[in-house]
Amino acid sequence: MEITVYGPLRTAADGKVLTVATGSSTDGTDKNAANSNTISEGSESIDTSSVSASSPETVSELITMIAETYPQTKSHLFDCEGTLRPSVRILVNGNKASPETQLDQSADIQLFPAMRGGSGHTVTRYD
Repeated sequence: MEITVYGPLRTAADGKVLTVATGSSTDGTDKNAANSNTISEGSESIDTSSVSASSPETVSELITMIAETYPQTKSHLFDCEGTLRPSVRILVNGNKASPETQLDQSADIQLFPAMRGGSGHTVTRYD
């Protein structure tokens, strides 16, 4: 299961693409170990990280898993009461999803946190 994160989540999660690796492989190695690496595609490098844990069944479980694995993402995903921010957009296989959406191992997930900030300066327009 691949999770593509955008905006400030990229920095907080140490990469653009997170991969949820679960279960044991046929060679006996444990796929649940968290690791980070870089995959090169042509001239572009893509950072990837594996999230360790059992396979999440819902979007809510997946987001909780990411927040536990990458604590820096919590403030981007959850408010101070621990509720998923309403501004977080989640796509599963290209379709808008809710926290209750069921996941399968082939799911392609995209997380878009709210983009915040700005310069705080007044912008002068010249028409």
